[in-house]
Amino acid sequence: MMLKLEDLDLEEIAWAMHDDRSMGNEYYLDLYTGEVIVPGLDEDITLEDIDEGNYAYVDRLESYESYRHMEDFTVGLPDGEARLKLEQALVRSKPFRHFKDALEYFPKELETWYKFKDQAMNKVVVEWLVGIKAIEDPGPGMNAETS
Repeated sequence: MMLKLEDLDLEEIAWAMHDDRSMGNEYYLDLYTGEVIVPGLDEDITLEDIDEGNYAYVDRLESYESYRHMEDFTVGLPDGEARLKLEQALVRSKPFRHFKDALEYFPKELETWYKFKDQAMNKVVVEWLVGIKAIEDPGPGMNAETS
């Protein structure tokens, strides 16, 4: 049985992929319902249930992938002060912090960044779902804004 893309909460899956796991939480996708669950927090779910194979572990997004999203966004900006400041932020130590700090000075670009990031993450989530055979491949014309 495959899940339907339109029935999934892509934002919730993306959030699970972004979580740094510092609180010890592990995330799984229920392959029947499409829900993201956390054993130990979701009372009905045990590790034995997960071992039965009805769940897929939600991989943590690698930092290089998030960095690539910031690069792609920055390259797509028109020449100007915002692009220059973001390019500078990306080559400094702690680029994630400096990128976020730089965006605070450019409200229009900040809003555009959030939309860009959401679309980029939706694409990552859909590719992951296809890769684990949870959904049919929606093809190149997929609607990455579905959530």
